[in-house]
Amino acid sequence: MKVGIIGYSRSGKTTIFNSLTGAHAAVGTFGSRDSNVAVLKVPDARVDRLAEIWKPKKKTYAEFQFVDIAPNEAAGEDKALDSAALTALKNVDALVHVVRAFSNEDIMHPLGSVDPLRDAKGLEEELQLCDLIIIERRIERMEKENRKDNEYQVLLQCRAQIESGKSLRSLDLSVQDKRDIAGYGFLSQKPLLLLGNYGEDRIGADDPSGLESHAKETGLTVIAFCGAMEMEVAQLPEADRAAFREDLGLGEESRTRFLQTAYDMLGLMSFLTAGEPEVRAWTIAKNTKAVDAAAVIHSDIARGFIRAEIVNYDHFIAAGSMAKAKEAGHVRLEGKEYIMQDGDIVLFRFNV
Repeated sequence: MKVGIIGYSRSGKTTIFNSLTGAHAAVGTFGSRDSNVAVLKVPDARVDRLAEIWKPKKKTYAEFQFVDIAPNEAAGEDKALDSAALTALKNVDALVHVVRAFSNEDIMHPLGSVDPLRDAKGLEEELQLCDLIIIERRIERMEKENRKDNEYQVLLQCRAQIESGKSLRSLDLSVQDKRDIAGYGFLSQKPLLLLGNYGEDRIGADDPSGLESHAKETGLTVIAFCGAMEMEVAQLPEADRAAFREDLGLGEESRTRFLQTAYDMLGLMSFLTAGEPEVRAWTIAKNTKAVDAAAVIHSDIARGFIRAEIVNYDHFIAAGSMAKAKEAGHVRLEGKEYIMQDGDIVLFRFNV
């Protein structure tokens, strides 16, 4: 999964990026046009336990790739994104909007004041406007070509949605409708997480920013971070982090909390493959069919799909081995249409 981190300049995007990934990207480089990229492995105790049993040559966790989109200092004070940033966002699966909610007289907000609610609404409007421009150009071209197919009809719905002030992610579309417009990579259709970046004085305090109310009204999810403190903790030796977090009242580790929220927001889950070569977690969307899960591993497996041998993780652990799980009747043979479940341990049989 590829996640784009966006926000107005000086909102603490790179600080959040460092706190989530453990990277050491330079902060405060407001003139830089380079995006920071890092991969975060998703902790999974199931992978660890299966590795203890199988003792594989390789252990692989599911991964998130984070792209910290370069700040926009030149596109106008009322804009968070320029053309380069918009291009970079086309290929991400989800967006995290870092909303500045901390005060620091030495770091001026590009709009002159700290107003989280204004920023959340303003950047959303930017995403919608970007989509609207693309939609109108496409509709105009299709009308010249006298094309009135389903794609055209869906684009008309999208235009009406944005003109009403709503993002495309809240538009109810069929699976086919989504496929017809998938190539456009509309930004306001991508899942969006609001991440309030608060100062140290926010820890354990009420939130007067209005972000939580805004999130409820718009169907979004918001989580609160103290970016500067989280980055400091993330760069400590792992053995010291828990005690430091407890002393500061920071609660659950930021990466774990973020990943849990992101998985829920994106509707994701993991299935597992296990053997002597490798134990691995694979990320898929909920309600994914077995043949589509096979394609995540390799297109040839999906093309030559015969069946899937599946055992639930908990049943496997209770049995103690694959042989005993089979004896207990927990190993099932499933076809292409089987809906994968979180924690399924799978062996795909295929022939090409």
